[in-house]
Amino acid sequence: MAVRAARLGLILAAVAAAACGRRSDPSAGTIRDLARAAGRRDAGPIAASLSPDFRGSGGMSRDDVDAEIRRLFAAYRSIDVAVENLAIERLPDFDLARFDADFRGSPRTIGGLDGLLSPSARFRFEVRLEREGDRRIVTQATWEEIGR
Repeated sequence: MAVRAARLGLILAAVAAAACGRRSDPSAGTIRDLARAAGRRDAGPIAASLSPDFRGSGGMSRDDVDAEIRRLFAAYRSIDVAVENLAIERLPDFDLARFDADFRGSPRTIGGLDGLLSPSARFRFEVRLEREGDRRIVTQATWEEIGR
């Protein structure tokens, strides 16, 4: 469960951090909003950025993501994500972001969490951002761990 929470947190934090700096791009704007929410450890805006029919790795739903993010934020004192190799592919109906992300976190020491949760991992992501007017919402996300 803790590993799943760390991976889910990583996906949303990585998506959030992936394209900061591209102010005129609506997909990057959605990602910047996610980054701000992750930095504040605020799960609400993250869940709101996911489509109602969101599907993630392992069949995770929007509600699953919301619950996992809340657990992750409770389990870690701090979270840091560095994104590399970002590529956004513009397709007719959606944007597809692909990137690698390095995750570093400081687990809380209460209840032995620091012994159960990994302080670092590296993941590869593919995130689908669909257009909803001027807004972009995350409809799908897949990820795999590629190292520690």
